[in-house]
Amino acid sequence: MKKLFIFSCAVALSMWGCSSDDTTPSAVDPTDSSNSATPDNPGNPDNPGEGSSASPQGGTVFYPSNKNVDGANAFYNGWMTNFYVSFSEEVAPADEVYYSDSKLPLLRQSARIKFDQPSYTVSEGIGYGMLVAAFQGDKARYDALMNYYLAFRYSPDAGDYYMMWKITGFKTGLGSSATDADLDIAASLLVAHEKWGAPNGDNTYLQHAIEEGSSIMGKEVNATTHLVVPANDGAILSTGAVYNISYFSLVAFKLLSIYDTDRSAQWNQTLEASIEYMKKVQDAGNGLWPDWSDADGNPKDPQNGSSTGKLCDHWGLEGVRIPWRLVWYYAWFGDDRVKAMIQKAAEFAVGITGGDINMTLNRYKYQGEVQTSGVGGGSAAYKGAFCALGMIDSKYADFLASCNDNLLNTPLASGTNYFAPSIQLLYLQLLNGNMSR
Repeated sequence: MKKLFIFSCAVALSMWGCSSDDTTPSAVDPTDSSNSATPDNPGNPDNPGEGSSASPQGGTVFYPSNKNVDGANAFYNGWMTNFYVSFSEEVAPADEVYYSDSKLPLLRQSARIKFDQPSYTVSEGIGYGMLVAAFQGDKARYDALMNYYLAFRYSPDAGDYYMMWKITGFKTGLGSSATDADLDIAASLLVAHEKWGAPNGDNTYLQHAIEEGSSIMGKEVNATTHLVVPANDGAILSTGAVYNISYFSLVAFKLLSIYDTDRSAQWNQTLEASIEYMKKVQDAGNGLWPDWSDADGNPKDPQNGSSTGKLCDHWGLEGVRIPWRLVWYYAWFGDDRVKAMIQKAAEFAVGITGGDINMTLNRYKYQGEVQTSGVGGGSAAYKGAFCALGMIDSKYADFLASCNDNLLNTPLASGTNYFAPSIQLLYLQLLNGNMSR
């Protein structure tokens, strides 16, 4: 299967990198909100600005009383130790002869994120890596991961700047694109542009983001629904027959509407369509969203052989990313419609667990009777998703603190599976104030 946050105008991404240096700068906390009774954005309006889908000011969100930046930083360092590898660490100089001459200058300055099969990298992992490095202010690693993305873009000579979804080490890219990864990469590039400006050389973060945006809009947005499709190719994944709501990066759409000026109206259209679709689908269910759905919002198997496809009528391994994307967007830009979706999902999460994050399961039926047992214990990724929903209202202060403590004290999972630790890291950064803009 292709695997395949702005707290006000002051909460954004800050972790990028490019070297194998193990020294990681501490995250910056511009808000210094130390408890759940203190909103991240006191006084900022939740309503969209006139004529736009989102306020340039962020919505009010609440940190847990036990916010722990150092704990989130430590998890970041562990994650990088496990999954980040630079070209020079993996490839001996004598073996460079086996690599593309045209890509070698970029590859020598690049790094990748190891997939479940460590000899492979998927574009989703590069998107996560670039985001977390940007959130952390880790420019060296960010730049190295960006160089890997640049080396394995689909076909830049033909104007296709999205990334191949799976790559063998530092050698060969395979298959079509994965739209969630392309959106995460684009969002990270715009955060990098705001944070650091242009890197050395003629190419800038902004230019790369606009190029990536042009390809996403050209090949990964359905012209009828204005929603992003899961990939640039495939009879099901690219045609608008099926959608994955966890791919809907509202932050990416909003940032691209600001910076990709030639396509601003189109990005705003995609943003509006996405919010409307997400609300429609949520309102038809128990409070969450199905992993996969069709143009009408009904659960649909993408026929890609994935376990989430076969269980498309559940909120599970795909949907676990939706709370992160919604809270990130609401915190940065504010929107009453998004706030309402978070509130509805929070009521489900706190209600179904009885306020005990340890009762979280690893999937929930989207419609009908909701199971409370028999699926198995939810991993830190699922707990993080439910925990983040509690940031929408101070009444969830106790729930928020207890589940943040749980997440902080769940060690990095052993083994080579990178997805759950990556999602845990994203939620730890959100909950503990590292995702500031």
